[in-house]
Amino acid sequence: MFADTGRRFKSRPASKVVVSALLAVVVFILLQWSGLLERPEAGLRDRIVGLLVEQQPSNLVILEIDSASIEAIGQWPWPRSVYATAISALGQADIRSLMVDVDFSAASSLGGDAELEGAIRSVAEAVPVFLPVFVQRRSQTDSALMIRRPLQGLAESVELVSVNMYPAGDGLVRSLSVGFRWQDKFYRGAWNALAAQADTGTWIDYTISPESFHYVSFIDLLEGRVPERILRGRDVIIGSTAIELGDNLATPVNHVLPGAVVQALGAQTLRNGGLYAAAPVAGFIILALFWLGTTVVFSRCRWHRGLQVLGLIIVVWLGVFALAHLHANLILDVFKPLFLSALVYVAINLARLDSATLDRLWLQISLRDNEALLDRIVATTNDYILCVDRDGVITKANQSIQTLCDRSESDMENSQLSDYLPNARHGLMALPSIPFDTHVVTRTGQHIPVQATVSRVATSGDAIFTVVLRDLSERVARERELEYRATYDGLTGLLNRSAFFDRANETLGRYQSGCLICLDIDYFKEVNDTYGHAAGDQLLKAIAQRIEVYVGNLGHCARIGGDGFALWLPGLRFSAGGSQFCERLLEDVESPLSLAITGDIPLQISATAGAAEYGSDDNAADQSYQSSSATQAEILLRQATDAMRLGKQEGIAVRCYRKSDSQAAMRRLELVPAIRTHINNDAFYLVYQPKLDLSTLTPIGCEALLRWPQNAGEVVPVTQLIEVAENSRQIVPLTRWVVEKILTQEAEWEKKGWPRHMALNLSARLFQDRNFIAGLKDLLNSSSGYFVIECEITETALLGNEDRALALVSELVDSGATLAIDDFGTGYSSLAYLQSLRASVLKIDRSFVSNIQESPGNQVIVRSTINMAHELGMTVVAEGVETPEDEQFLRAHGCDLAQGYLYARPLALPDFGSWLASHESVGTQELKSI
Repeated sequence: MFADTGRRFKSRPASKVVVSALLAVVVFILLQWSGLLERPEAGLRDRIVGLLVEQQPSNLVILEIDSASIEAIGQWPWPRSVYATAISALGQADIRSLMVDVDFSAASSLGGDAELEGAIRSVAEAVPVFLPVFVQRRSQTDSALMIRRPLQGLAESVELVSVNMYPAGDGLVRSLSVGFRWQDKFYRGAWNALAAQADTGTWIDYTISPESFHYVSFIDLLEGRVPERILRGRDVIIGSTAIELGDNLATPVNHVLPGAVVQALGAQTLRNGGLYAAAPVAGFIILALFWLGTTVVFSRCRWHRGLQVLGLIIVVWLGVFALAHLHANLILDVFKPLFLSALVYVAINLARLDSATLDRLWLQISLRDNEALLDRIVATTNDYILCVDRDGVITKANQSIQTLCDRSESDMENSQLSDYLPNARHGLMALPSIPFDTHVVTRTGQHIPVQATVSRVATSGDAIFTVVLRDLSERVARERELEYRATYDGLTGLLNRSAFFDRANETLGRYQSGCLICLDIDYFKEVNDTYGHAAGDQLLKAIAQRIEVYVGNLGHCARIGGDGFALWLPGLRFSAGGSQFCERLLEDVESPLSLAITGDIPLQISATAGAAEYGSDDNAADQSYQSSSATQAEILLRQATDAMRLGKQEGIAVRCYRKSDSQAAMRRLELVPAIRTHINNDAFYLVYQPKLDLSTLTPIGCEALLRWPQNAGEVVPVTQLIEVAENSRQIVPLTRWVVEKILTQEAEWEKKGWPRHMALNLSARLFQDRNFIAGLKDLLNSSSGYFVIECEITETALLGNEDRALALVSELVDSGATLAIDDFGTGYSSLAYLQSLRASVLKIDRSFVSNIQESPGNQVIVRSTINMAHELGMTVVAEGVETPEDEQFLRAHGCDLAQGYLYARPLALPDFGSWLASHESVGTQELKSI
């Protein structure tokens, strides 16, 4: 056969071989022109160089600015005096030269420039000293170049050298330039200076191991732990090796190296004679010789002999590359000649094939591919496939079913299908002809849910059945998970609201009494705002675990909201043990918690519990919660929730629902339309509490306070009025009414010469409404300008959506209003928070001021608050001044303004005018701006 092949080959014209070789070189040229050969060329070259890496003797020492030195000195950047100390120590060690790769182009804010200049000048008198100069872009968006030089005093006694290194197209630093010229001055490379060569660029010889150099930690030199023999007569490079400083470069063999180490490699390469790439002409000649030689050789030998020759060419050329690199300091192309040789080999051998041979080859390849594809599909499919004969004996099992059953192929073959599929114990014909759900038994006896499909395969021989199984574990697990989610809370594992109602309603028919408890965590939002939502989730899980353990088998517990929990205790009456149960539950819940996210800081929370009793007279008689769709459990939860909410308002930890509670709820509902009506009818009225200058007791203004109409029946407390207005979205029109009412009085006040300072309270809800703030600005801008409007907000009013609220506060302050922090001391503001608010007035809460002489703790708080506010340039107002002793203490410690019952209660407008008239010192004096 080989003789026939040889005769056929010899009968082909020589031109066919030449054409195929020319096509190979054309393909090579196209790939070379497109740049597709550069990356594999560099990659193969780097792999070979990586095998040749070895340590070499070197005179270079790298003084490392490493992480240990930064940590030991305790700050970054370092004062220049630190470098001065190190350089002086190097000068005393009799080094040969010094390269300082640190940017000294700007004066240090930490000082030490003069010490550094003296140290460098002293060392430069004995040995060459080099400082870096480099070119960079002016900014990320400006491509213009600028040069960075050391300070003039530092540069006078040293040589400035370039440290610019440019990566290749793949981002790796492979070569070093000779330097650069800037404004007729040439700066040679640092590596040239260290190698005592003026103008020689070089490729970096990465066969030199970075371990060839001596490394000394900066802190070791400063603390005198470096023997002088290590430094004597050596060339020293001071540079950064700490990862966090970012002075690292991507390199071919070592991946990432500090810039100082790359400079050392360049200097050592130049000392070894440099490393240079072959000239383009030489590279072209090498490729031409490879093409010509392989064309001649491969055209004269058969394909298998040519393959051996190609392998020999690869081995020889790799050896030539290594020898040229190590001994001739020359870099040759290694991949390109070998790739060209392979192209020539493939092209010539393809040219030898006739159409019939190609058809047979393609058919064999196709058949082999199809068979391999089918085997691969069967082997890798997610389905589990068994081939079974008519007697139920397994003849073949794919890899998936072997893994599922934890059996080898030899174990499964020739065994009964019923050993793994119990449904098949009555024979294959008894199995359904459509897919059916069943289970597979593994080697360990585990039952895995699967869907089985049994099919008969028509063959010329005995019948063969395929059993295809599909794992249903995920579907079953998903169904169980959905069932779990429908019943339990995903975070805490307690029952959810719907399942809780089901369990409670189920037991109501079996018990004549029961107690439903609603428990809510106080200030849970503050926990989230302070520690983050992850801490909030940990807290909820810890509280849920405590509740579940405490309740045990006494009843059911659930999470019914963000920080709300519900407990159903059938058979328990609140008056007969339920109250004590709630108190002990709160004691358990409120004990300190240690959360992973808060570290060693224990977290202690408080909670409020509301209870509703099933079977009690209040519950049976109360019809306010009855509805056609509400179940008894839902009614009990609503009642317990109302009791809990009222307990929070009243400051009671445990409260049981009473019939009168529904009346309070109804009262709140009645207030909603009443507020709207009173706004439309202009029925509300304002009272004014004077504000005095403590140094002269001169009235300088007042605070306007809203009151419920006196002729509207029962008087509604302001706190309840504001709560209902906020929750019914009427706080905006209500506040607008207050502002408009004040501005309508502006002309009269100006005419009478009353104090101009007018303070009003703003709800936190208003700072979430950009339209209201814009409307308020328009109102203030439309006024005559007589009033100096001061807007009071509580110190925690803006927490929750600080960015947006602070932007609206800034808009309000820019419009001319001043901002006051009301009730200061009752929250947890920081100085940064107060400054960001742009507040100019700080009001100390009355709880710290009233009877201050009797509370040393409050005295400390008030003194420190006054001092802090004055340091921030803020005016301090004390609320709740009730006794002369309070006034005397505040005046003695520099408080600016005061208001309280000592001077006047909130007064209606006529009474306020009479009060002003009684103070002759006021007259027509205008309010000084705060």
